[in-house]
Amino acid sequence: MLWVVVLGLLTATRSGAASGHGSVYVTTLPPGATVWMDGKYFGETPLFVDDVSAGRHTVLLTRSGWQPVSTATDVSLGNVAYVTAVLGQPAGAHAGGTVAKGSLQLRDTAGCKVWVDGAAVSSFDQQQPLAAGDHILAVARGSQRSATSFHVYPQTVTTISLAPQIGSPAVTAGNDDELGALQDFVPPADFVVNGDDITIHFHGYEVECAVGSLSYTLNGKSGTLSVAPAMVGDKPYLPMSLLQRLAKGPG
Repeated sequence: MLWVVVLGLLTATRSGAASGHGSVYVTTLPPGATVWMDGKYFGETPLFVDDVSAGRHTVLLTRSGWQPVSTATDVSLGNVAYVTAVLGQPAGAHAGGTVAKGSLQLRDTAGCKVWVDGAAVSSFDQQQPLAAGDHILAVARGSQRSATSFHVYPQTVTTISLAPQIGSPAVTAGNDDELGALQDFVPPADFVVNGDDITIHFHGYEVECAVGSLSYTLNGKSGTLSVAPAMVGDKPYLPMSLLQRLAKGPG
């Protein structure tokens, strides 16, 4: 499986515009891939590269045990180009048992379009083999879209029901909470994403959390989230219970 998305965010404006430069933000699933741009090493994903000259650049993503991904991205003056890739595992990688696998079984899928780690699911009749670990499930039913993270355990079938919940269009996976897009509840100017770290200042609240972690702080007080935040492409997704609290404000 190989999925690469290259996007240009035309509305972003950065100081590099005056000097003929832009920026590139690179994310991968799984994270921790080595980033090479035009043959030069820059670091590991998730990675923000600033002061990149305008024009087309070649991006190579590598990680031990995973297929390398090579793609191109166009950088424009003062803008951020996004490169998002889901790394595939090479043929035969599972033969020696070095990479544990499980599977996903989806139920109640009528009227749904489903993506797992960015790849469309074309058949719901069979179990979907997946590497053990965390994955992202995105679902569209009509005009309603939602996304959640779920965990696959080795040699275990993870079953998720997509049946609509009474009074809510959300998709759940093992609990009553789900993930929603942060920018749908909080203006982009009021939150910052720095690698895996997410900081929010909105409606008198200060929130600090991280992708893949259940720990967070709200106005300096530590707590535990019901669902770990995730990145879907370049967008941060947080538990709906927290997002609704932020949107409502104190009181």
